[in-house]
Amino acid sequence: MDNGFRSLHPFVIFLYYVLTIAMIMLYQHPFFLIFACLLLMIFNFVLDQGRMLKRWMSMMIVLSVLFLILTPLTNHRGSHILFYLFNSTITLEALIQGLLNALTLIAILTLTITFNYCLTSDKFLFLFSKWMPKWALLAMLSVRFVPLLNRRLVEITTVQKGRGLSVTSGPLNQRVKHGLLLVQVLLTWSLEDGIQTADSMSAKGYGLRKRTKYTPYKLHMNDGFMIFILAGLTAIGIFGWWLGDGVLTLTPILEPTIIYGREWVFFTIYVLIIGFPLIVEGKEAIQWQYWKR
Repeated sequence: MDNGFRSLHPFVIFLYYVLTIAMIMLYQHPFFLIFACLLLMIFNFVLDQGRMLKRWMSMMIVLSVLFLILTPLTNHRGSHILFYLFNSTITLEALIQGLLNALTLIAILTLTITFNYCLTSDKFLFLFSKWMPKWALLAMLSVRFVPLLNRRLVEITTVQKGRGLSVTSGPLNQRVKHGLLLVQVLLTWSLEDGIQTADSMSAKGYGLRKRTKYTPYKLHMNDGFMIFILAGLTAIGIFGWWLGDGVLTLTPILEPTIIYGREWVFFTIYVLIIGFPLIVEGKEAIQWQYWKR
């Protein structure tokens, strides 16, 4: 049974994800992005002790390192030249830009990892099936497709190893042959399952009438209050971005990375938006301890 942040109305959860991505993309400052990554990682640990995050950590590290390396190699703008590499200038501004890109990628990926955990397929269809039934179904099938292929690939690989067919040992031509056989079985299985799903949906009359909702999510006063709080904080955050606060200017003059003045106010707003699920979870934990006493 859902509790805490996951127990909120699906629209509140979806709104949080949209607004959080907007704040991450707008506030391009190392100080802001570092705290965003930390808060979202803590949120992952609160949800499932970081199990989902650990699965994707290696890919996130590799992609971040690529951004850190490739950005200075392709972007040569800036007046603070660090050194020359193959007759190309490596500037401090380009290095900071690569850091901003890497932190943004980590924050968005960390946020996306929790999406399926908080906004289940039933909640997603509840939100969009009324207005876009086909697109909502297609989106959920697309999200489900990659994990499903991964599980089937593990099952097929285990069976193939039991038959003595391995893609990691033996001559190269044998490994290629076994790999092609594995892909053939995977695609055949997926296509057959897709045909069965389509036939089942057709037999149930999907799309012929207005979809009924298995779980009637109702918008309560508490949900409306949270929508108002999120919208208000986001409006203030966008105003701060419009003023130029929380955005590190790299060219033509490199700004100091230390925030000062009214930027602390917008940083507090930024932290409240990003850490909104942690606030909800903390409130629920305090209430639970109170009722236990």
